[in-house]
Amino acid sequence: MSDPLALLEGLFLHSPVPYAIFDREGHCRLSNPAYRAMFGSVPPPEYSLFRDELVAKMGLDLLLHRAFEGETVQTPTIWYDVKELQHIEVTQAHRIAISCTCFPLACDAGEVQYIALAYKDVTAELMAREAEHLERRRLYQLLTKAPLAIDLLRGQDLRFEFASPLLKRLLGGRELVGRRLLDAVPDIAPDLVTLCLNVMKTGERVVAREYALTIDYAGKGHVETRYWNLSHEPLFDEQGRVDGIVTFAFEVTEQVLARHAVEHQQRWLEAVLDLMPMPVVMAEPNTGVITFSNDAADRLYGGPMPTNVSASEYGEIFHVTDMQGRRLGPELLPSARAARGERLDGMEVMWHTKAGQFVLSICSEVLPAMHGHPEVTLLPFLDITRLKSVEQRLQDAIRVRDEFLSVASHELKTPLTVLGLRLQSFARAALADPDSDWAQRHARDVEGMLRQVMRLADLVNGLLDVSRIGTGRLNLEYEQVDLRALVQEVAARFQPEAERAECDVEVSGTDVIVGAWDRMRLEQVVTNLVSNALKYGAGHPVRVHVEVEEGRARLRVRDEGIGISAEAQARIFHKFERAVSERNYGGLGLGLYVTRTLVEAMEGVIHVDSALGAGATFTVELPLCPSGPVAVAIKAIKELAS
Repeated sequence: MSDPLALLEGLFLHSPVPYAIFDREGHCRLSNPAYRAMFGSVPPPEYSLFRDELVAKMGLDLLLHRAFEGETVQTPTIWYDVKELQHIEVTQAHRIAISCTCFPLACDAGEVQYIALAYKDVTAELMAREAEHLERRRLYQLLTKAPLAIDLLRGQDLRFEFASPLLKRLLGGRELVGRRLLDAVPDIAPDLVTLCLNVMKTGERVVAREYALTIDYAGKGHVETRYWNLSHEPLFDEQGRVDGIVTFAFEVTEQVLARHAVEHQQRWLEAVLDLMPMPVVMAEPNTGVITFSNDAADRLYGGPMPTNVSASEYGEIFHVTDMQGRRLGPELLPSARAARGERLDGMEVMWHTKAGQFVLSICSEVLPAMHGHPEVTLLPFLDITRLKSVEQRLQDAIRVRDEFLSVASHELKTPLTVLGLRLQSFARAALADPDSDWAQRHARDVEGMLRQVMRLADLVNGLLDVSRIGTGRLNLEYEQVDLRALVQEVAARFQPEAERAECDVEVSGTDVIVGAWDRMRLEQVVTNLVSNALKYGAGHPVRVHVEVEEGRARLRVRDEGIGISAEAQARIFHKFERAVSERNYGGLGLGLYVTRTLVEAMEGVIHVDSALGAGATFTVELPLCPSGPVAVAIKAIKELAS
């Protein structure tokens, strides 16, 4: 058999267990390679177990003395870092977690001179335990600090194993941990207990949203209802059996009450809208889906209007046509157009429903999200069926009136023309022999009658023009006209009237202004403006100015008369409107209406600048050549003439 000492030495040197032998002074006498591998270095000669600050700090030196007294001892697990020692300096070493078994080595006499330390590296185990402990601590902090009411119930009797601080506060500080659910919270709803037992039985997760729980939360006799979002999660043991439930509860009372308030406001608003006589429809922005219709709208539809139906189906559900009778597709329906952001302002459509056929005038507005309500498109509309019927009858009456005026004007014009010619003949006879008895007796009367006949003829012509305008029979005959020459002709013709009104008619501006206009209608425009200036500016000069600027002729007629108020300026160009009382100034109020119509027919504009007591200036602007087919025809005539 080999030398036993050699066998022991080989076992010591090659053992995977780190060993070190220390003498009674604590100096290391021997260590194996496993020791050096674990610590990173061997203890230097000056190292002593009994001067080791870490050993002394943890009270292990007492255990070491017991080993020298012949006892085998086991040290607790400690973290050990040689670099932390003060009485020696070691740079190459590892920080490790170790536990040691110390046993005595006695000599032949039985005296213990040395002790052996067998080391166990438990660094990985200790780090794992510390990590687990840290994870548990973090989880506990999470459960205790989370804004959730959390509890853990174990067993079929649903006994509290954990309750978060928030849950305890919500339940008035009741003692929960270790108690049964029904004992700790005796007023809990039975269906909630049943729900928890079902989770224990089935092992399936259960979620309850906005669960109304009515209990004495503070434990002081005051019962109230609060709303919760609950999540019950089953817990399983090692065999996969359900042995507990963890419940996460989040209070949503404020949100639920706020939504209830919004819903109450919504119902109140709908009740108010139902009392309104005006039909109102609400639709979703973007989609155009109708979400509400009031009673007035339902009556027109012939029953409850379909809501929350896909907008693509509206083309079949709603029969809507334009005023020409063409049916509108889903994308052209008022709700769809308004939902796309188009603002409707009096859109007129025909709605064919079970209750009848209605003409509607539809508007739209977008109400932004506010007070908990989402954005909504509002479509109020008016049933203007009767108005349209009345409008049609009025249009028919106006047409009959215009036809009557046209016929009457023609019928009146013929005898007036004959009478005017006869009076002109008498006037010429009086001028030819002013000294005759007849001229002496009748010349002034004939002159007065002729003025009245001409005035009556002007009124008849005005009515005839109005009837032509109303019936669309106002035709223009374009030709080359010199505006300056035409103005001078009109001014010369008004010379006698200007003398009677004690006015001077002054013509100024560009010498020649040639354009393509209807001569007779342009002369009528100038005549009406000069006549008005003489009528309202009597006793003051009337100034007529003509000019050309940027391809447009401008005619300006200025009087220094009574002026026109700002309110009257907005209406004097309308039919039968007057700026002053007809008691002081005669006429039918048609002159400026006809003038405006003629100017606009020749593609021009007319406006007035005036103030009360400061006179008035009427300005007419006309293009030198009309646009469109008329301009082409005039150009062709010019080419043929050349």
